Amino acid sequence: MNTALFLSTVKRTYRLFAIFTALILFYLLVIMGMYTSSLESDPFAMLPEAMRDALGLSAGLHGMTGFIATGFYGVTFVVFMIILCIIAANQLIANLVDRGSMAYLLSTPVSRSKIAITQATVLLTGLFMLISITTAVGLIAGSILIDQDDFNRSAFIQINAMGFLLFFAISGYAFFFSSIFNEAKQSLLASGALSVVFYMFQLLSNMSNDLKWLDRFTVLTFFKPAEIAAGSADLLPSMIGLGMIGLLFYTSAIYVFKRRDLPL
Repeated sequence: MNTALFLSTVKRTYRLFAIFTALILFYLLVIMGMYTSSLESDPFAMLPEAMRDALGLSAGLHGMTGFIATGFYGVTFVVFMIILCIIAANQLIANLVDRGSMAYLLSTPVSRSKIAITQATVLLTGLFMLISITTAVGLIAGSILIDQDDFNRSAFIQINAMGFLLFFAISGYAFFFSSIFNEAKQSLLASGALSVVFYMFQLLSNMSNDLKWLDRFTVLTFFKPAEIAAGSADLLPSMIGLGMIGLLFYTSAIYVFKRRDLPL
């Protein structure tokens, strides 16, 4: 990794991560604030059963942590983080190639491998910081906003840890597409299309037992916040699966970027 390039790239991209951190914290605090006035009922009960199943809300609430897991981590967190991964990964490689800025980086003594590793490190550092801040704010807010001691802090930390691993994998394929395409729009299209397919597979597999087999073909199946909140999730296979997927895509992206011909 090249420290000077790392700091320069962080300076160029920190606003993007700051905006998404603010958005995620806002929605997290809103959901946590709703819980104080919803202790006796399930606010999602009014939704049609099919929609509850599709969104993964049918597992039921298990205290404050279950409320957050279904109301925030089930949909909002995933959608915001997917968008962030796609935009950030695109900016770090494909956008530089598309604009011709990559030529300036390649004219320096820094090798292609170090450039790719540095850009990947910026992306992973940003995701790690965002989820760490979200975890810390959630723990503090849970202690302040909730009178009842039904906030399972251990499960909340596990949900965020699994969230980081999920987006280690998703940012991995977004970074891979950013490394293989010459135009930013192609990188965005490939990452966005694959993410939509994964999300649709997850929705359909939740809606019908006949379509349950689709969950074998989406990375989102590894992230089950409601089950973590309920204490019924088997985390180790999911951790290994997400770690291997992310490592495979990041390694492949660095290898491809090092070998390919760039139109510069």
